[in-house]
Amino acid sequence: MAAKAVHPIETLREHATALEAAMTVALAKPRKTAVHDVRTLVRRLEAQMELLTQLAALPADSAEASELGRELRKLRRAAGRVRDLDVQRKTLKTYTGLPKRAATELRGELKEAREQRAKKLQRVLLKQLPRVVGALEQVVESLGTANGLVLPALRLAPLVERWTLSQESATPLAGLDDDQLHSRRKVAKAARYMMETAAGAASAEQAAARYEQEQNAGGHWHDWMDLEATAREYFGRKHPLTLAAGKHCKRSRAEYVKLLER
Repeated sequence: MAAKAVHPIETLREHATALEAAMTVALAKPRKTAVHDVRTLVRRLEAQMELLTQLAALPADSAEASELGRELRKLRRAAGRVRDLDVQRKTLKTYTGLPKRAATELRGELKEAREQRAKKLQRVLLKQLPRVVGALEQVVESLGTANGLVLPALRLAPLVERWTLSQESATPLAGLDDDQLHSRRKVAKAARYMMETAAGAASAEQAAARYEQEQNAGGHWHDWMDLEATAREYFGRKHPLTLAAGKHCKRSRAEYVKLLER
């Protein structure tokens, strides 16, 4: 059965509670899953705040939302740096199309870098946990009478689609640079998370699946781009590992653009 309604502020509270728990887990031991959970929940909270802005429940110039946004960005960036190293180390271990000896060597170097980044993330978590919790409480309090906001599920998909279109560049897909393509992926990710608040509504679930496909294709390309940059920094531009990563980066970028064209 289709969902009858979406409760945006209730969802915001649920994400906030889940993020606080994930931060506590990652602070104790920043394993891969814990770091991933923190980063994903930050993105979900950011998407939910954008949805509330589109619904006019949260003013675009809200001081409380701006403060929360700043605290979440600090947390997301710190978690993202650890996550990127986790992805690169996994690719170096499992992908057979890379020079094996060089991949093993670089993976060992990234292990040490990951440990350092994880320690830094723990310091950020220790500092940000009370700040994020406090900022979230301020945002919820500022919503006031909007706390009872209910949105018919059928209205969600067109609302998010309009927002997505407003974020897209007027430049033809073939002419988008890497930064513009990366921004397109981030928009798709936010749109997916907004759509998923209407679990059970067919139109929203179909749209969420489409945005997730776009997000994954863009993420695959961006992960290869990051690995190419890391290999270039460590081995140099013309090393076989750098060239191999660059080849996969170019291929996955083309596949991503083709997906967007479809």
